[in-house]
This record gives sequence, structure tokens and C-alpha cells, in this order.
Amino acid sequence: MKFQNHSHNPDPAPGRYLLEPGLVARLEGYRLVRYRPAGGEPGGGRRSHRKGGAVEFADYRQYTPGDEPRRVDWKAYARLGRLYVKEFLDERQDCVLLLVDTSASMDYGGEAHKGRCALRVAAGLGICALAGHDRLAAAAGGSQTALLAPLGGRGSIFRLLQFLEGLTFGGVSDLAGDLRAALAMAPRTGSLYVFSDLLDLEKVEKTLRLAAGYGLETTLLHIMAPQERQPVLEGEWALVDAESGDRVEISVTPALLLAYRRRLENHMGQLDDLCRRWGARRVMVDSGERPPAPSSLP
Repeated sequence: MKFQNHSHNPDPAPGRYLLEPGLVARLEGYRLVRYRPAGGEPGGGRRSHRKGGAVEFADYRQYTPGDEPRRVDWKAYARLGRLYVKEFLDERQDCVLLLVDTSASMDYGGEAHKGRCALRVAAGLGICALAGHDRLAAAAGGSQTALLAPLGGRGSIFRLLQFLEGLTFGGVSDLAGDLRAALAMAPRTGSLYVFSDLLDLEKVEKTLRLAAGYGLETTLLHIMAPQERQPVLEGEWALVDAESGDRVEISVTPALLLAYRRRLENHMGQLDDLCRRWGARRVMVDSGERPPAPSSLP
């Protein structure tokens, strides 16, 4: 629901550029670590450097004693006079999947725009994954589903940011449908991060059920604007459903605000129940605050 009075002005566009160059560089120093191993393997270190098999180039790093000589890039040595080794990603390895809700309800918040917050947090986590040589794919859905095929290596960070910066908000969410489309192109094991305001419990449960069926380690980034968490209103207002357009006229009273807060607490409790049922976790993100650093996520 959007809160709207009769002099309401539309929210400004979320803006094109998500992250400052200095922030991108700092985020490259973080890594994503599993909180629950998938497939019985140890947490962290999702990449694989197996000999042979189906692999693709990921990145370069400086040679260190003990590296296999056959992985040294001798052409780079001839040009630069330094030893570098090639790193590869096993195409069958686990994947980090970002699922961004770009429905109309996310196009709200003014300076604390929910959609822009979702994109910034997704960009930050994606950079950490790519810098740590995890494979990464992304999907977004609202008016239509947008997909980013699996990427690998630091060199793919620009492509990730291009994808996220090109997204627009509108339409009705279908998180489960978007996830199903993403799973058709990406490895079906690994970690799933969902960026959404999680308004529809039924849709959330469908998404969690689908993710659990594939054994995905799922984190819900629950994004709300400050005025949704603690509305400060008085007088005559109209509530407009951002996705259906339904409109309700209300007169705001202290009793009404109290009832709203109780309903919100109940909604969050039901979300946590769903997470427990399907083996996921929920992280609250206030779009009016600085996005959480990757190290602060449980």
C-alpha cells in the first residue's frame, strides 16, 4: 500500500547509477560465506578448480609458490614481466542467484526509495560474489521478467551493474515465476537472495517452497520504507494499492495507527514462520538507512 494524500507527487525516478566507484572497490574486499552448507559440503568456498571437465575462465591473480606452472599465463609474463595464473570456474559449481522484485509496490519511498535500495543491496552482494569467484545469475520481475545469465569473475561486475541499472518498476510481482525462469538458465544449487517488500504471504510461500525443492540456501532481504514501518500521518488520506490501483479513503486516528502497527507485527511474524517452515531466513532492510555491509548479514 502507498500512503497518498490529495496533493501527492509521484516518487522521483530511482536514478541510474547505483554505487560510487570507491564503494565498488571496497566491496570487492568482501566474500560471501554460506551459513548452511548445501549438499553436505563445507561452508564457503563455492568455487572449484578441478582438472579438466567443463570450465570457463574467471580471472587472473599473481603467482604464488606452489601454483601449477601450467596455469601460468606466459603471454602475460612476456608483456608485463610478472607471473600471473589463470583461475577457472567449474560450470557445474554452485551459483549465487539474485531475485529482485521490481513490481509497482517497490516504486515507493521518495528519498528512501524501496526499489533503489533493493538494487543497491543486490549490487553489493553481487560484487562480493563475483570478487570471490562465485558464479552469479540474476532475475527481476514486475511488468516482465528480466534475466542475467550466469557470470563469473571480477570482470563481470560491470555487466551486473548494467543489468541492475537498466531495470524499471511496475506491474505485479510473481517471485515464484521469476525464480522458475532463472532456474531454467542457472545451476540449480547454491544460494538465493530475494529483494522484496514481501507484501503477499502466499507468493512468498510459493517462492520459498520452490527454492527449498531445489535445495537453495535462501535469504529474504525484506525491504520497507521508514513511512511503512512507522507511519506519521494525521487527517484525511487515501490508501492506493500500487499494483491493483484500488483506493480507500481513510481518516487517520491514533487507534487506526495502532491497529496498523499490530497488523504489521503479525505480518512479520507470519513471514518468520514461513522462513522456519522452509529453511530460509529473513533480514530486515530499512530503505531509509545505509544498506547493510555484507559482513553484517547473519
